[in-house]
Amino acid sequence: MAHKKIIPYLLILPIVLLYGVFIGGGLVGIIQESLGHIPILGLKGFTIEYYSTVISQNYFLKSLLYSIYIAFTAAVIATVLGVVIAYAFVTCENEMVQRVVKRALQFGLIIPYLYGVFLAMILFNQTGFFARVAYSVGAIGEPASFPELIFDRKAVGIIWVFVFKGTPFVSLFVMNVMGRIGNTYGDVAKSLGSGSLTILRKIYIPLASNSIVWTSSIIFAYALGSFEVNYFLTSISPVPLSAKLYSLFIHPDLTMIPQTMALSVILFVLGGSIVGLYSFLLSFLLKGRV
Repeated sequence: MAHKKIIPYLLILPIVLLYGVFIGGGLVGIIQESLGHIPILGLKGFTIEYYSTVISQNYFLKSLLYSIYIAFTAAVIATVLGVVIAYAFVTCENEMVQRVVKRALQFGLIIPYLYGVFLAMILFNQTGFFARVAYSVGAIGEPASFPELIFDRKAVGIIWVFVFKGTPFVSLFVMNVMGRIGNTYGDVAKSLGSGSLTILRKIYIPLASNSIVWTSSIIFAYALGSFEVNYFLTSISPVPLSAKLYSLFIHPDLTMIPQTMALSVILFVLGGSIVGLYSFLLSFLLKGRV
């Protein structure tokens, strides 16, 4: 009987070992280089000096807080929109509307993030679509008067891209869970005089909380650690840590490699801790305490 319980683990053992070798070996190499041990560059010792250098930089704390602000804002907005769309979808009785919404969400999910960056530039730039529309209707005197929504300190463009991509992700996963809840609880709540908002808060969200926390945490983690959106749409200052990391990575000075790897390790450790805290707090909030 005991060996039957081990069989599933044995079946996934090959892929676990494969990933362990590649990912684990990469992590060991990064940690080794972050400690200044790169024999090919003549660096053969081990030191934590590069970690101290990174942490003591003026940009570090500002960039970290800026990254958390972007990730938190994008994750919260995408989660709220995704849950609302999912609830509206499962309670909608029009099959045509459901098909259209589902296709739109699937299309939004498969669009690459770089397309989202390109779309943000087209729409929100001061010479973009919305600026031209505002100018055409006389809302602004010239396109340059349009508010800066990309390359700005508030990171509106960056947040928009993550929300644009994250909302379909949350919606599709959460609606699958909400769709299995059934209408029994909702019908009973309606018979007791509860409105749609109360049913969503007290029934659907607690029962789908695990899915909501999981998807929201993934968006938070990706927004915190990905570089392409942050790098292309960030302001001059402050700069998200992931964008700063990429700038160091492409730096032509090879002596910057240990500092770059040290920042990678720091971002990995801090990012994992922050995402874990975010998941815990969100789970605590959703499970019957909304």
